[in-house]
Amino acid sequence: MDREKMKEKDDANKRTCICMGWTVFAGCMAACCATGLIVCGAVIAAPVIETKSLEFQETTCTTNMSYFTGQYIDCGCGKNCRSEYPCMRMTVTYVANNVTYDAVLFDTESRLSSDGDNAENRQCVTAPCIRDREDGRAEVLKFNDTYAPGQSYTCLYHPDRPTKVLLTRLFTYDAMFHSMLWTSIGTFIFTVLMIYCWYECCQAKKKACSIHVPVSVPPQAPGAQPGYFITQPPAYSAGGENLQMQPPPQNLYSSEKSGYTYT
Repeated sequence: MDREKMKEKDDANKRTCICMGWTVFAGCMAACCATGLIVCGAVIAAPVIETKSLEFQETTCTTNMSYFTGQYIDCGCGKNCRSEYPCMRMTVTYVANNVTYDAVLFDTESRLSSDGDNAENRQCVTAPCIRDREDGRAEVLKFNDTYAPGQSYTCLYHPDRPTKVLLTRLFTYDAMFHSMLWTSIGTFIFTVLMIYCWYECCQAKKKACSIHVPVSVPPQAPGAQPGYFITQPPAYSAGGENLQMQPPPQNLYSSEKSGYTYT
């Protein structure tokens, strides 16, 4: 019977450890999914919603003018890395609904979201953030050569904001939808799993604490058993009384007799 209780308690303790491990795993996965949800919301969903880039329509743009504004924009290029790039502003012309518009070009909706409402000298068409400042300048010049004044190419415009156009749409509706959907589902599933595992862990721990296994005491030596007293040597007094001091022996040696005698 005692062995069965001991085995049952061991199983409950083992189940507690397993549930605790699953709880930690589910909690870590829920935290990762929640972090992914926040990142996708800030990087993908926010620019798409703010710029309404999904409502942009295709047209053909022709570059009118491009020039450096004289501003160098500071940016982060990695851990413990800061850099800057020269700001180039580019204006284009396009036709929509038989109406000609002049607009400012931005390479993606992220650039439009961050620089679209800035002053003209900070409306940068592209933002190559590279550790080497000269490499960043070279990338801006390369972009200018590709879309030089007089070049025509496909671009995107918004009917309600015709003065700002995109060179390309970085994120589609599917990208935004799936990035938010799967991270949300992952966060929900792993959060529910974490709560369930924690509940099972508490139940298993409670069950283990409710099982009382009697502890068998091994037989003790006679000298350690209660009620048994070891007989005191004769030199000690019984009953715990104080011992009396004895005077030292006198006249161990006698000078009156020849030789040494013991008294």
